[in-house]
Amino acid sequence: MRVLKHPSVHGKARRRLAACAAFLTMAVAGGVITAAPSSATPLPTTAPVAAASAIANKMAAPTTVNPLPSVDPIGNPASFSVLVNKSRPLNPVSYAPSDLINARGSGQYMRAEAAVWLNGLFQGAADAGTGGLSIVSGYRSYAQQQEVYAYYVSIYGQAYADTISARPGYSEHQTGLAMDIGNAAGSCGLSTCFGDTAAGKWVAANAHKYGFIVRYPNGYTGTTGYSYEPWHLRYVGVALATDMNRRGFPTLEDYFAGNPAAAASIKSGADLVAADSSGRMLRYPATAAGGYGAPLQIGSGWTGLKQGFVVDWDIDGIYDILAQWNNGVLGVYRGLPGGGFAGQVVVGNGGWDRMTITVGKWTHAHPRPGVVGYFPDGVLRYYPNTFGGALSAPQVIGKGWNGLELTMADWEGDGANDILARTASGSLINYRGDGWAGFFGPATTVGTGWQYMRTLLPSFGLTGAGARGVTAQTADGNLYNYGLGRGSWTTYAQVGSGWNGLKLFK
Repeated sequence: MRVLKHPSVHGKARRRLAACAAFLTMAVAGGVITAAPSSATPLPTTAPVAAASAIANKMAAPTTVNPLPSVDPIGNPASFSVLVNKSRPLNPVSYAPSDLINARGSGQYMRAEAAVWLNGLFQGAADAGTGGLSIVSGYRSYAQQQEVYAYYVSIYGQAYADTISARPGYSEHQTGLAMDIGNAAGSCGLSTCFGDTAAGKWVAANAHKYGFIVRYPNGYTGTTGYSYEPWHLRYVGVALATDMNRRGFPTLEDYFAGNPAAAASIKSGADLVAADSSGRMLRYPATAAGGYGAPLQIGSGWTGLKQGFVVDWDIDGIYDILAQWNNGVLGVYRGLPGGGFAGQVVVGNGGWDRMTITVGKWTHAHPRPGVVGYFPDGVLRYYPNTFGGALSAPQVIGKGWNGLELTMADWEGDGANDILARTASGSLINYRGDGWAGFFGPATTVGTGWQYMRTLLPSFGLTGAGARGVTAQTADGNLYNYGLGRGSWTTYAQVGSGWNGLKLFK
């Protein structure tokens, strides 16, 4: 946001501070697994993959993964993912954060965590040879925003002022999570030309790695209500910023577009679905505290199920159920916008009971999630879901997978799903997907002691907007959530107990 007064931008270099990633990394300790990656594990024989350079270029494209393409907006003003815009004021409007610190000794203030990651952003820009960045304007109180907005109204009139400045109580700067930046040399300060400079281009491409987004991108005035501001950064946290980048959402408004599944039976990628011994299908809604609420019955007749999967099969924004039955049928039950499910559509028939499978988006070439699995022969095959109905002919993508339990998840955080394979001895091995139906690089062991787990399933948003993780059900009925970063485990917590006798849907 433009501001009436701000400190002059000094051209002299500032002291470099250590990057924030190490400061905020959390180690998983005292739990069931050892999270640190160990030496490389041999990869089962796979189909040839493309050259590394070609893969790297292709993987830059955004991808759509299993979670719903939109989630409900965050209203808590203290949340790093709070949505503040022209129609969503802070509540209360006089909100003031309690953890403001002087960002980089600039005299401009920001919430503590955001300021630490801002250090990393500045360090990265300097290391990239951009000429460096400078701080222009950070936190503004309700009273300060009153002055700024009134000034612009007096100069330009209210209609134009509303495109360049927020009304008091509606400003991101009041959250302590926004920072206006510029070139270290002082050029293009609070001007759209900043986006054309080396530093501006680097920030636009890399801010998400440090938990920031360019809040008002070019061409989205109709969405955000504000004109293009390449200098206005908003901290939303690494998980959410990375999720937005991976899935191609340009603004918070697009990301928090309103859940199309608000009335559907499964509302969120954080919800847990399970079948009990009587065949009831139950949804356990995720809570704001990172656990699960009381179950709601959303179906019946689910006996005879080998494995169930929660997946947006036809990518309409509403979760469906893919059922792998003990009679060898693979069927889809499409979720209905008003709740419930349509009747089964058979997408695979004959022998599916003999397969070990995992489900998810396996290649950028196909927007819909598909199936990866193997028969007892250990030959790994990918079955594309090309049209949102029956599966297409399989592609052989590997051999030697006998005895491995499969879970599809984006371990690397690069937008291409990987396969986490659990061995009988309890090792958890990551086989990195190249995003084009193959594998890339050596496999690595990312945990041990997992033989005590009955089921592993990916989770989305359980611990906050954009958060990813793996939820594990132990043989004695406990649930644990292991947060996923970018090639590492982050958080670890028990999120339930007493889950014996329930078959969890992956």
